[in-house]
Amino acid sequence: MVVVSDVVIHILSKLPPESLLRFKSVCKTWYALINDPKFVTKHLLDSSPHKHVLLKRIIINNSGKKEHVFSLLKFSLDRSVSSILDIPLPLIDHEDNPALRISGHSHGLICLSDSTPDIFLCNPMTRQFRKLPPTVIVDDSEPQDIDEMQEDADLMPKAVGFGYDVQCGDFKVVRVMSHWRDIVCYPSKVEIYDLRKDRWREIKTTVVADVFWQPSFDTYHEGTFYWFGLSGVNEKQVMLTFDMSKEVFGKISLPESFHFSKGNYRSLMVLNGSLCLFSYPPFENNEIDFEIWEMEKVEYDVVSWSKLLTIGPLFGIEYPIVFLSANELLMESKEGQLILYDFKTQQIKELHVRSEAMWKEDAINWFGGINLFVKSLVSL
Repeated sequence: MVVVSDVVIHILSKLPPESLLRFKSVCKTWYALINDPKFVTKHLLDSSPHKHVLLKRIIINNSGKKEHVFSLLKFSLDRSVSSILDIPLPLIDHEDNPALRISGHSHGLICLSDSTPDIFLCNPMTRQFRKLPPTVIVDDSEPQDIDEMQEDADLMPKAVGFGYDVQCGDFKVVRVMSHWRDIVCYPSKVEIYDLRKDRWREIKTTVVADVFWQPSFDTYHEGTFYWFGLSGVNEKQVMLTFDMSKEVFGKISLPESFHFSKGNYRSLMVLNGSLCLFSYPPFENNEIDFEIWEMEKVEYDVVSWSKLLTIGPLFGIEYPIVFLSANELLMESKEGQLILYDFKTQQIKELHVRSEAMWKEDAINWFGGINLFVKSLVSL
């Protein structure tokens, strides 16, 4: 048996996945090495400092039809997009799932979901896609009368999150299912999908807030998934959290000043390892100011907020998406173009990247998720 030297392993671990996938055909030894879980882990560790911009968007393909793709962007020194690698999503029926968006990513794996029961996991670099099994949650509510017995109970996805459980070394999908029959709403039910076991399991836990969709909010960060939520009869604005290891929900209060502007949108993203919260008016406004707050964790689910800055007014911007660097922010324009905003120079640069509208009558162009992404060989 041929032994691969440490030098060769070190060199190969620095290469991108697309090169290593081709190198599998060099010889049986390299094929075995590149598939080895230890090498995959080493490659991931070596790749982690090098993040790439990955977005999900809709393009017009060569046949003139709309197609959902992952696009990997490469930037030049002047911050122009020098190349775009479009990766198709082959296993997804876009007629049935037109609004799939990224519901978390970790270690090069991405979770896609929408308002339907369908959830997909994929590694865009290895072209591996997996549709998750159907829910295991069943309706156990008792019909109240004869008429209600004719009504089917509805179990619909309310929230989906994806992340990595560092304690057990496995990837998990958490799904909150709304549960109601006729006009009666029952407590939400929760299930967890374990990638290693490839199955769902229901867990008994209390969901402490109702998830409310906001553009570019759902975020996985350091073992916890975050949604924007409304809590209690007064619908107080909070962040709903889910600890991937402990498998429990929590909630985090937002800055008090946010409660005076309930019509505003919220976005959540990571800057220099800290969570940052954006507040801004809906995209009907032509001129928008963006408030940015930084979160500091004091202890579990107890945080303090400090206002970083206000940027704007900016014109023609729909919403912020992701920090490209400490002073650069990627945003989406009303025309579906990707925009780069520099805090220091206050300059706006239109990048030649756009997403088509999902529907002809829809004036909103939606990327469906943009992330700083780590290329990996992690297998599904």
